[in-house]
Amino acid sequence: MEITYEKGDLNELINNAPDNKRTMDFIIPSKKNPLIIIESSFLATTSSGQGDKSKTEISIDALIKEHYPKAKFIGFIDGIGWYVRKRDLQRMVTAYEEVFTFHNDELKRFEKLLIKTFKK
Repeated sequence: MEITYEKGDLNELINNAPDNKRTMDFIIPSKKNPLIIIESSFLATTSSGQGDKSKTEISIDALIKEHYPKAKFIGFIDGIGWYVRKRDLQRMVTAYEEVFTFHNDELKRFEKLLIKTFKK
């Protein structure tokens, strides 16, 4: 679709919440003007760290809403590891405005989100 993206740390989070900031998987179109911020998690196995990850995502969501109110924080979550840890999965999805899997139908739905976002 020829839409630019970056990955890495968001400056406002570095400056205002250095202990809580995260390296983001995809920042669309740029760190300077993020409209969509994506975290991706595909887990083939289960681990106790999934609970910590879900709690971290919730705190990151609050920071993004505070410092980047125009940006959508979305998640790509897939894999049997999440299916097994349903409670952690349930917490995890509450952090995101939209949640997608890597299934073809979901990727088409994500493409529609991109089109809607960048049509403006």
